Amino acid sequence: MKIDYREFRDLVPVTRKYKYLNHAAISPTPLPVIMESFSFMYDVSDEGTIAVNYAERDDLNYIREPVSRLINSRVEEVSLVPNTSYGINMILHGIGLKEGDQILTDSSEFPAITSASFKLLKKGIKVKIAEVTPETFEDDIVSNLNDNVRLVAISSTSFLTGVTPDLSKVSKEAKSNNSLLLVDGIQTVGAGKIDVEENRIDFLVAGGYKWMMSPQGSGFMFVRKGLLEDPPWYGWRADSTYEEFSPYKFAPDKGPRRFEIGTYPMVSLIGMKKAAEIIYENSYMIYSRVKELSKVAIDCLKDKGMDVLTPEDKRTGIVTVKVRDPKKVVEELYKKYKIVVSPRGSGIRISTHFYNTEEEVNEACEYISTLEKELQY
Repeated sequence: MKIDYREFRDLVPVTRKYKYLNHAAISPTPLPVIMESFSFMYDVSDEGTIAVNYAERDDLNYIREPVSRLINSRVEEVSLVPNTSYGINMILHGIGLKEGDQILTDSSEFPAITSASFKLLKKGIKVKIAEVTPETFEDDIVSNLNDNVRLVAISSTSFLTGVTPDLSKVSKEAKSNNSLLLVDGIQTVGAGKIDVEENRIDFLVAGGYKWMMSPQGSGFMFVRKGLLEDPPWYGWRADSTYEEFSPYKFAPDKGPRRFEIGTYPMVSLIGMKKAAEIIYENSYMIYSRVKELSKVAIDCLKDKGMDVLTPEDKRTGIVTVKVRDPKKVVEELYKKYKIVVSPRGSGIRISTHFYNTEEEVNEACEYISTLEKELQY
């Protein structure tokens, strides 16, 4: 499905009501994705298990395949998960960390990684949080490596500052330190290129409801072949002979289904399949367009003398600008101008997808600057 970003706006109903610049929170579901999911739901209404059994054909490889193309992996390395936290927990609790081992993460990290890590403290595993800045992110991570760091766990794009680090640089140093690399890719996949081979990523997890424009309940987990062959938890669907429904034996599947422990959220996953196909077929346009719009935001905000936290040379779709009262400014933007953004930390996060317009971005920056001045007095 080849698309023009101007025409695609008509397939996203939210654009008729709002200037929606909040894709780092959740993307509005486009009509082609909704219709793909609805078609399955209708089939289930019309045919019951016959439709479900058909949708679960081919061990769901027809869903894994478009996702694997997006990240340049093998189909058999992609497991289907309901959210990012599910996958992160599978990895952290499955790689065999022992007392004295360390997980290295960073101070700008979304709690999906840190929250799952703290459960391991009871086993004597340390969570080491590197203090980072957007400009020196990679060096800040690398300088905290030591012999006890078994896993480096970072985001491909920071939800807080918008920095998109050089994953290849971090991975190279992690490998030299005999550390594995886990990447939370939810703020990049769908908005920018992420290549598990080029970046030498060991684990990548992403929910589909942000930049992939998929329904909530969709997501995927990439596990490099040869790693985490025995998952930390078992479920009936992960059994290699699950169709026998035997209570007397269990043997984990050798493929990606070993992590898929229960009934699938098929409505969401079928929507994600359609979204992944759209993104892949239009990836060059989408990725370049996202970067163009984030630069428009940075340039506009800087022209107005505002303090932009996101480095221009390390960005994807998120731009964070400091303001005195983020929540108040965000409320006023919505109430007065129907502009939807998010408060994050000490600033406002603008997150534009490819179908946004330059006019929307410039208007948001103009009003942010105006409100910041008004609220100072």
